[in-house]
Amino acid sequence: MTVMDNAMPGTALARGAGVAMWSQIEQILAAEIGTGRFGKDGRMPSEAELAKRFDVNRHTVRRAMIGLAARGLVSVRQGRGTFAQPGAIDYTIGQRTRFSENLRQLHHTAAATMLRALKVSAEPEIARALALRAGSPVYQIESLHESNGVPLSFARNWYPARRFANLPQVLASNSSITSALAEFGVTDYLRKWSRIGSTLPDPEVMQRLNINRQQPVLWVENVDVDLQDTPIKYGVTHFATDRVQLMVGSDT
Repeated sequence: MTVMDNAMPGTALARGAGVAMWSQIEQILAAEIGTGRFGKDGRMPSEAELAKRFDVNRHTVRRAMIGLAARGLVSVRQGRGTFAQPGAIDYTIGQRTRFSENLRQLHHTAAATMLRALKVSAEPEIARALALRAGSPVYQIESLHESNGVPLSFARNWYPARRFANLPQVLASNSSITSALAEFGVTDYLRKWSRIGSTLPDPEVMQRLNINRQQPVLWVENVDVDLQDTPIKYGVTHFATDRVQLMVGSDT
Protein backbone atom coordinates (compact mmCIF):
# COMPACT_ATOMS: atom_id res chain seq x y z
CA MET A 1 0.00 0.00 0.00
CA THR A 2 1.07 3.61 -0.47
CA VAL A 3 0.35 6.57 1.73
CA MET A 4 0.18 10.31 1.18
CA ASP A 5 3.36 12.20 1.92
CA ASN A 6 1.60 15.56 2.08
CA ALA A 7 -1.05 14.65 4.66
CA MET A 8 -1.06 16.14 8.14
CA PRO A 9 0.79 14.05 10.75
CA GLY A 10 -1.31 11.09 11.79
CA THR A 11 -3.84 11.66 9.01
CA ALA A 12 -2.32 9.82 6.04
CA LEU A 13 -4.70 8.06 3.66
CA ALA A 14 -4.11 4.39 2.93
CA ARG A 15 -4.50 3.90 -0.81
CA GLY A 16 -5.31 0.42 -2.03
CA ALA A 17 -6.39 -0.74 1.42
CA GLY A 18 -9.95 -1.55 0.36
CA VAL A 19 -11.45 1.38 2.31
CA ALA A 20 -13.02 4.17 0.25
CA MET A 21 -11.04 7.39 0.27
CA TRP A 22 -14.07 9.47 1.22
CA SER A 23 -14.73 7.20 4.21
CA GLN A 24 -11.15 7.60 5.41
CA ILE A 25 -11.41 11.38 5.08
CA GLU A 26 -14.68 11.35 6.98
CA GLN A 27 -13.11 9.43 9.86
CA ILE A 28 -10.04 11.69 9.97
CA LEU A 29 -12.13 14.85 10.04
CA ALA A 30 -14.52 13.37 12.62
CA ALA A 31 -11.58 12.70 14.92
CA GLU A 32 -10.24 16.23 14.40
CA ILE A 33 -13.65 17.73 15.16
CA GLY A 34 -13.69 15.75 18.40
CA THR A 35 -10.37 17.29 19.46
CA GLY A 36 -11.48 20.84 18.66
CA ARG A 37 -8.96 21.25 15.84
CA PHE A 38 -11.11 23.81 13.98
CA GLY A 39 -11.14 26.45 16.68
CA LYS A 40 -13.83 28.28 18.60
CA ASP A 41 -16.01 29.18 15.61
CA GLY A 42 -15.59 25.71 14.07
CA ARG A 43 -15.11 26.94 10.50
CA MET A 44 -13.95 24.05 8.32
CA PRO A 45 -11.57 24.35 5.36
CA SER A 46 -13.22 24.66 1.95
CA GLU A 47 -13.72 21.63 -0.32
CA ALA A 48 -10.86 22.86 -2.50
CA GLU A 49 -8.53 23.15 0.50
CA LEU A 50 -9.44 19.69 1.74
CA ALA A 51 -9.06 18.21 -1.74
CA LYS A 52 -5.54 19.65 -1.90
CA ARG A 53 -4.70 18.47 1.60
CA PHE A 54 -5.76 14.88 0.91
CA ASP A 55 -4.75 14.86 -2.77
CA VAL A 56 -8.21 13.81 -3.96
CA ASN A 57 -10.90 15.36 -6.12
CA ARG A 58 -13.62 17.60 -4.69
CA HIS A 59 -16.33 14.98 -5.27
CA THR A 60 -14.52 12.66 -2.84
CA VAL A 61 -14.36 15.44 -0.25
CA ARG A 62 -18.03 16.25 -0.79
CA ARG A 63 -19.03 12.65 -0.03
CA ALA A 64 -17.02 12.81 3.20
CA MET A 65 -18.74 16.06 4.21
CA ILE A 66 -22.19 14.60 3.50
CA GLY A 67 -21.29 11.72 5.81
CA LEU A 68 -20.21 14.14 8.54
CA ALA A 69 -23.44 16.12 8.14
CA ALA A 70 -25.52 12.95 8.43
CA ARG A 71 -23.73 12.21 11.72
CA GLY A 72 -24.47 15.71 13.00
CA LEU A 73 -20.79 16.68 13.11
CA VAL A 74 -20.90 19.55 10.61
CA SER A 75 -23.41 22.16 9.53
CA VAL A 76 -23.46 23.83 6.11
CA ARG A 77 -24.55 27.46 6.45
CA GLN A 78 -25.64 29.05 3.21
CA GLY A 79 -23.19 31.70 2.07
CA ARG A 80 -20.88 31.21 5.07
CA GLY A 81 -19.30 27.78 4.72
CA THR A 82 -19.15 24.55 6.68
CA PHE A 83 -18.80 24.52 10.47
CA ALA A 84 -17.92 21.81 12.95
CA GLN A 85 -20.65 21.22 15.51
CA PRO A 86 -19.75 21.19 19.20
CA GLY A 87 -22.56 18.72 19.86
CA ALA A 88 -26.31 18.74 19.65
CA ILE A 89 -28.39 20.39 22.38
CA ASP A 90 -30.63 18.02 24.32
CA TYR A 91 -34.11 19.54 23.91
CA THR A 92 -36.70 18.02 26.22
CA ILE A 93 -40.29 17.50 25.12
CA GLY A 94 -42.59 17.08 28.08
CA GLN A 95 -45.90 18.30 29.45
CA ARG A 96 -44.50 21.78 29.98
CA THR A 97 -42.27 22.24 26.96
CA ARG A 98 -40.92 25.81 27.01
CA PHE A 99 -38.18 26.80 24.54
CA SER A 100 -36.49 29.52 26.58
CA GLU A 101 -36.62 27.62 29.85
CA ASN A 102 -35.23 24.47 28.22
CA LEU A 103 -32.23 26.36 26.90
CA ARG A 104 -31.59 28.35 30.08
CA GLN A 105 -31.43 25.13 32.10
CA LEU A 106 -28.67 24.00 29.73
CA HIS A 107 -26.87 27.35 30.10
CA HIS A 108 -27.54 28.40 26.49
CA THR A 109 -28.93 31.70 25.33
CA ALA A 110 -32.42 31.64 23.80
CA ALA A 111 -34.05 34.00 21.32
CA ALA A 112 -37.41 33.71 19.58
CA THR A 113 -38.40 35.88 16.61
CA MET A 114 -41.91 36.11 15.18
CA LEU A 115 -41.44 36.03 11.42
CA ARG A 116 -45.00 36.18 10.15
CA ALA A 117 -48.55 36.32 11.51
CA LEU A 118 -51.62 35.65 9.39
CA LYS A 119 -55.34 35.31 10.10
CA VAL A 120 -56.55 32.34 8.05
CA SER A 121 -59.42 29.87 7.85
CA ALA A 122 -58.66 26.60 9.62
CA GLU A 123 -58.10 23.69 7.26
CA PRO A 124 -59.77 20.43 8.35
CA GLU A 125 -56.64 18.97 9.99
CA ILE A 126 -55.99 22.14 11.96
CA ALA A 127 -59.66 22.49 12.93
CA ARG A 128 -59.77 18.90 14.25
CA ALA A 129 -56.66 19.44 16.33
CA LEU A 130 -58.11 22.62 17.86
CA ALA A 131 -61.64 21.19 18.26
CA LEU A 132 -63.03 23.85 15.91
CA ARG A 133 -65.27 23.77 12.90
CA ALA A 134 -63.44 23.69 9.57
CA GLY A 135 -63.06 27.21 8.27
CA SER A 136 -63.03 28.83 11.72
CA PRO A 137 -60.63 31.81 11.97
CA VAL A 138 -57.20 31.00 13.37
CA TYR A 139 -53.95 32.88 13.69
CA GLN A 140 -51.00 31.25 11.92
CA ILE A 141 -47.83 32.34 13.71
CA GLU A 142 -44.42 31.50 12.22
CA SER A 143 -41.35 31.87 14.40
CA LEU A 144 -37.63 31.16 14.46
CA HIS A 145 -35.85 29.99 17.60
CA GLU A 146 -32.11 30.48 18.05
CA SER A 147 -29.41 29.80 20.61
CA ASN A 148 -26.11 31.64 20.65
CA GLY A 149 -27.01 33.14 17.27
CA VAL A 150 -27.55 29.73 15.62
CA PRO A 151 -31.05 28.77 14.37
CA LEU A 152 -32.37 25.63 16.07
CA SER A 153 -36.01 25.43 15.00
CA PHE A 154 -38.62 26.93 12.71
CA ALA A 155 -42.25 26.66 13.85
CA ARG A 156 -45.72 27.18 12.41
CA ASN A 157 -48.38 27.36 15.11
CA TRP A 158 -52.13 27.95 14.90
CA TYR A 159 -54.28 29.53 17.64
CA PRO A 160 -58.09 30.04 17.78
CA ALA A 161 -58.60 33.65 16.69
CA ARG A 162 -61.87 34.15 18.57
CA ARG A 163 -60.30 33.21 21.88
CA PHE A 164 -57.04 35.07 21.30
CA ALA A 165 -58.15 38.27 19.60
CA ASN A 166 -55.22 40.41 18.36
CA LEU A 167 -52.73 37.72 19.38
CA PRO A 168 -50.04 38.90 16.90
CA GLN A 169 -50.06 42.39 18.42
CA VAL A 170 -49.92 40.97 21.94
CA LEU A 171 -47.04 38.69 20.96
CA ALA A 172 -45.12 41.60 19.46
CA SER A 173 -45.05 43.34 22.86
CA ASN A 174 -44.23 40.26 24.98
CA SER A 175 -41.00 38.40 25.49
CA SER A 176 -42.57 34.94 25.15
CA ILE A 177 -45.70 33.08 24.09
CA THR A 178 -46.21 32.10 27.73
CA SER A 179 -46.47 35.72 28.88
CA ALA A 180 -48.64 36.61 25.86
CA LEU A 181 -51.13 33.84 26.62
CA ALA A 182 -51.26 34.95 30.24
CA GLU A 183 -52.83 38.21 29.03
CA PHE A 184 -55.75 36.12 27.76
CA GLY A 185 -56.15 34.33 31.09
CA VAL A 186 -54.15 31.22 30.18
CA THR A 187 -51.85 31.13 33.18
CA ASP A 188 -50.52 27.66 32.40
CA TYR A 189 -50.80 25.13 29.58
CA LEU A 190 -49.74 21.55 28.90
CA ARG A 191 -48.61 19.48 25.96
CA LYS A 192 -51.52 17.17 25.08
CA TRP A 193 -49.58 15.08 22.59
CA SER A 194 -46.57 15.16 20.27
CA ARG A 195 -45.82 13.23 17.09
CA ILE A 196 -42.18 13.09 15.92
CA GLY A 197 -40.76 12.26 12.50
CA SER A 198 -37.97 13.19 10.10
CA THR A 199 -37.85 14.46 6.54
CA LEU A 200 -35.70 16.39 4.10
CA PRO A 201 -36.25 20.15 4.36
CA ASP A 202 -38.39 22.12 1.94
CA PRO A 203 -36.94 25.40 0.57
CA GLU A 204 -38.38 27.58 3.34
CA VAL A 205 -37.14 25.32 6.13
CA MET A 206 -33.71 25.24 4.44
CA GLN A 207 -33.62 29.02 4.37
CA ARG A 208 -34.89 29.54 7.92
CA LEU A 209 -32.53 26.99 9.49
CA ASN A 210 -29.64 27.85 7.17
CA ILE A 211 -29.02 24.23 6.17
CA ASN A 212 -28.59 22.40 2.87
CA ARG A 213 -31.12 20.18 1.15
CA GLN A 214 -29.30 16.96 2.10
CA GLN A 215 -29.54 17.56 5.84
CA PRO A 216 -32.59 15.82 7.35
CA VAL A 217 -34.72 17.72 9.84
CA LEU A 218 -36.83 16.47 12.71
CA TRP A 219 -40.44 17.60 12.81
CA VAL A 220 -42.66 17.67 15.85
CA GLU A 221 -46.42 17.98 15.48
CA ASN A 222 -48.20 18.83 18.70
CA VAL A 223 -51.27 20.15 20.49
CA ASP A 224 -51.18 22.27 23.67
CA VAL A 225 -54.19 22.58 25.98
CA ASP A 226 -55.15 24.82 28.89
CA LEU A 227 -55.79 23.42 32.36
CA GLN A 228 -59.40 22.68 31.37
CA ASP A 229 -58.07 20.44 28.56
CA THR A 230 -59.26 22.85 25.83
CA PRO A 231 -56.88 23.01 22.84
CA ILE A 232 -55.16 26.38 22.52
CA LYS A 233 -52.44 25.61 19.96
CA TYR A 234 -51.71 23.22 17.13
CA GLY A 235 -48.20 23.36 15.73
CA VAL A 236 -45.49 21.83 13.57
CA THR A 237 -41.87 22.60 14.41
CA HIS A 238 -38.80 21.66 12.33
CA PHE A 239 -35.49 21.13 14.16
CA ALA A 240 -31.99 21.07 12.66
CA THR A 241 -30.80 17.54 13.44
CA ASP A 242 -27.14 18.53 13.74
CA ARG A 243 -27.99 21.05 16.45
CA VAL A 244 -30.80 19.46 18.47
CA GLN A 245 -31.49 16.06 19.99
CA LEU A 246 -35.06 15.54 21.15
CA MET A 247 -35.58 13.95 24.55
CA VAL A 248 -39.05 12.82 25.55
CA GLY A 249 -39.77 12.81 29.25
CA SER A 250 -42.29 13.69 31.93
CA ASP A 251 -42.21 16.91 33.91
CA THR A 252 -42.02 16.89 37.65
